[in-house]
Amino acid sequence: MERETLEAARGVAFRYLGISARSRAEIERRLEREAFPPDVIAAVVAELEAQNYLNDAQFAQDWIADRADRKKYGKGRLKAELQRRGVEKEFIEKAVGDVEDEAEVQRALAAARPKWHAERLEGADNATLQAEKRKLANFLLRRGFSWAIIKQVFAQLMVNEEELF
Repeated sequence: MERETLEAARGVAFRYLGISARSRAEIERRLEREAFPPDVIAAVVAELEAQNYLNDAQFAQDWIADRADRKKYGKGRLKAELQRRGVEKEFIEKAVGDVEDEAEVQRALAAARPKWHAERLEGADNATLQAEKRKLANFLLRRGFSWAIIKQVFAQLMVNEEELF
């Protein structure tokens, strides 16, 4: 393996990591796209892991902490995003397992409240109410929340709505 090729691969990997944190698979794909040989890619990835620049377990935890709070995403969406980034299933399951159900409900409520217009639904017929509930449920499903979480959100929204009127 040529020293120059190894140095060039390191440079590409470090520049890519400099943009944002990456998973092992993302670095490997990036180096493959640059047409580096497999032995060079393996050496660079091993070096990055040894120096703790690449750590998929930590990457998964950080990803979930950031996206769950900032974007108000549920476990389902977070899992799918990490899978697309090539993170191993065991790291995904561990990181997602650390998310508490109550925190998930609170995030779902925070995402749902701006979409739920209780004042507009006051006195609405049942068909309109059901249509609004379906829209909100679909929105929360796309964000990765489970039906169990969505049911809890509706229970809390309906309690809050009754308090308003």
